[in-house]
Amino acid sequence: MKDMSHLPVYQHRQEIIDCLNENQVLVVESPTGSGKTTQLPIILHEAGFDNNLCVGITQPRRIATLSVCDFIKKQVEDTDSFVAYKMRFNDTTTTSTKIKVMTDGILLMELKTDPLLKNYSVILVDEAHERSLNIDFILGMLKQVMAQRPEFKVIISSATINTKKFSAFFDDCPVISIKSKIYPIEEIYINENFSNDDILHNRIVSIVKENAKEKNGDILIFLPGEFDIKNCIIALIKSDPENQLVIYPLYGRLSKEEQEEVFTKTPEGKTKVVVSTNIAETSITIDNIAIVIDSGLAKINFYNQKNFTSSLVTLPISKSSAMQRRGRAGRTRSGRCYRLYSKKSYTSRDMYTLEEILRTDLSEVVLRMSDLGLYDYEHFPFITRPNKDAIKSAEHTLKIIDAIDENRRLTKIGEFMVKFPLLPRHARVVVEAIYNYPSVINEVIIAIAFLSSKTPFILPPDKIEEARSAHKAFNNDRYGDFASYLTLFKTYVSIEVKNDRMEFCKKNYLDYQSMQEIVHIVEQLGEIISENDIPLTGNGSMHDYICCIASGLKQFICIKEYGYMYNTLFANQVFIHPGSADFRNLPKYIVAGELVQTSRLFARSVSPIKEEWLDDIQKGLKYDLEEKLSSIDSNKNSKKNKRRVRDKVKETNIKGGSITIYSRNYKIFKLKNGKRELNIARIPYEDIEYLSRKHYHTKKPIQNIKAEVVYQGRIIQKNGSFYSLLGLVDKYNNPKTSITFLPKSNYRAEDCQELINNFDKLLKLTPQGKNDYYFIKLHASKNSTYFYEPCKDYSKALNDSLFALLELMEDLKQLEKRDQYSKVQKYYYKLLRLLDE
Repeated sequence: MKDMSHLPVYQHRQEIIDCLNENQVLVVESPTGSGKTTQLPIILHEAGFDNNLCVGITQPRRIATLSVCDFIKKQVEDTDSFVAYKMRFNDTTTTSTKIKVMTDGILLMELKTDPLLKNYSVILVDEAHERSLNIDFILGMLKQVMAQRPEFKVIISSATINTKKFSAFFDDCPVISIKSKIYPIEEIYINENFSNDDILHNRIVSIVKENAKEKNGDILIFLPGEFDIKNCIIALIKSDPENQLVIYPLYGRLSKEEQEEVFTKTPEGKTKVVVSTNIAETSITIDNIAIVIDSGLAKINFYNQKNFTSSLVTLPISKSSAMQRRGRAGRTRSGRCYRLYSKKSYTSRDMYTLEEILRTDLSEVVLRMSDLGLYDYEHFPFITRPNKDAIKSAEHTLKIIDAIDENRRLTKIGEFMVKFPLLPRHARVVVEAIYNYPSVINEVIIAIAFLSSKTPFILPPDKIEEARSAHKAFNNDRYGDFASYLTLFKTYVSIEVKNDRMEFCKKNYLDYQSMQEIVHIVEQLGEIISENDIPLTGNGSMHDYICCIASGLKQFICIKEYGYMYNTLFANQVFIHPGSADFRNLPKYIVAGELVQTSRLFARSVSPIKEEWLDDIQKGLKYDLEEKLSSIDSNKNSKKNKRRVRDKVKETNIKGGSITIYSRNYKIFKLKNGKRELNIARIPYEDIEYLSRKHYHTKKPIQNIKAEVVYQGRIIQKNGSFYSLLGLVDKYNNPKTSITFLPKSNYRAEDCQELINNFDKLLKLTPQGKNDYYFIKLHASKNSTYFYEPCKDYSKALNDSLFALLELMEDLKQLEKRDQYSKVQKYYYKLLRLLDE
């Protein structure tokens, strides 16, 4: 066995053994590189803690599961399955496995069939500081297992982040702190206005080139998402004609082989550059990193309990995350950390990231609790107690889809749902097919596989037009996205040779890894159905297919209000995402796979529903949807009558009237609205970023209020809501760059070069009247003329511009003006990207 006794964890070997002999649970904290993740399982095994059972190690990510298992396996020179891993679709364990590395989701699945974890003597929860929903649920479950199995041991392994909370949760259990040598790290704050990606990428390129020239060591760059990473890599490649840089991306969707490339030894005379999401903060260790470039941003998911929608928000990271990123630079030598934000910005940030349990959909956890007979949801021992409203929302969701009854017990439908490793709403669709639409079971599990995985559709930043064109080949204009998924899947699985499948993906701008995952999910769901003696039948009607999906996703059935605005029974102002096949068709009724809040609330994975199908989905559904529409119209008419009074009343600043929002005070202006008064907070433009950061990191967000943004006396987004303003924090062009000139001409496709030349003005702010800023949008009239005009609402300006660009592209296509068509298409995709940010 390879000797690793030089690692810091071995200095505490006996202390760990003694402590675990005397206690049931132990917290081990240390910075990255101490060896705690890979060596603790070996130390436990050598000390006899496995007791002829298994030492289990949980990991929050697949890449860490693979790399940790591989490291331990090589160290102990295991050629069999003494050390093995298990994650979805991959299981290398056997009955002889003694050290088992697994994703935390796997342990939760095993708790369902083995609630006392009788196959394990010790569970090591690694990266516990990440506080994912799975980790928090596991900690609560382990606490209950410990109460019934006194011999069972637990180790909580964490970076040096808030370990006192873990100790307090486990009745003040001991904490062992492992010190690891950290070399000096120089911190450099760069206080510049990165108003667009090009400016940001140019700054990153200059830092990389400077350090590569001085041979300062390998470089790790943190960016918020996959698209940002791809764009940055394009900029780095263009800046490196002599190929002195070896560049690797690192994000969740990459294959195992692609992710492992980051560990490749850097060739002599070159500099390795890894461009990563927060996956590289703690989960993996890349040797020889001496330079860290930190954008200070990460994508964080939030769930709206009232209307069942989610949003992926790019936000400033917490101080603890910033310190984790910084620590990557000083592991093997002195290093340098470039923070692409000011020191003032750093000091104003929250210490920790808001725990996932306080910002996510809890329906999956609540369903698991009912399955385990834990009906007192509110008093389950979570390390951080979720909000009562979040639990009520989860319970309400499960009742809507008939998964639990009034006593929180599983219904027959719920009992079948828990057999599937899916989100509750997705499992409900599968069960609906089994019970009521058996002729489309095969088709339904294909649709659910697409909804359960990351989208396979790739949009390379430098080839967006080609990619969109390739994707359109699979579109089904009559039955929408769910029908398109069937076309793509059946085409893909008809290709039997792996290399041919990879070539197919490359040609059609599809992610091979995602397509393979979809195939695996279909196979897994098919096996579960077959194990329950249900035949896998298919080739039923499109009526049955769409009705089945809609029956399981009732909360995402929409009715068109007007134009391209829709409403569900629970959410208003929903728009079909322009990437959908139905974006231009605008059917009266649709079903969506999900509703996602970005610049607007968008329906994704959309298919039309024929009016005569509604009663087949649910009796009275058409009436319920139209009743919802009628109530909205009634409210609008009431507001119009009040507006006549309001327009005659001047805004008055009530003396002493103010509101405190996250420790900052703002004046309240009162608007008379008939007999009613509206309180409107006026917020300086300069404060929006601060308020956004505070809002998304607080455990108790303020209630939504009327608010408007003010810059130098002019109002942006007049009479909007506070939440909507925060959602647009990164979308506004800086008012300092506002445009006073607005092109006035009407343009036609036959002569539209001047129109195209002014595309750079779209969505920029322009002064309107004496007191307002509006956004510049492109408008398409019915007679195929186009013109620029101001619009007070950002989201409407963006959507109207996208629609106008689509109309212009159609006109140019008919006129065979290919060059101009290409320019318009390029700008269309640029704007389309804004919807996903």
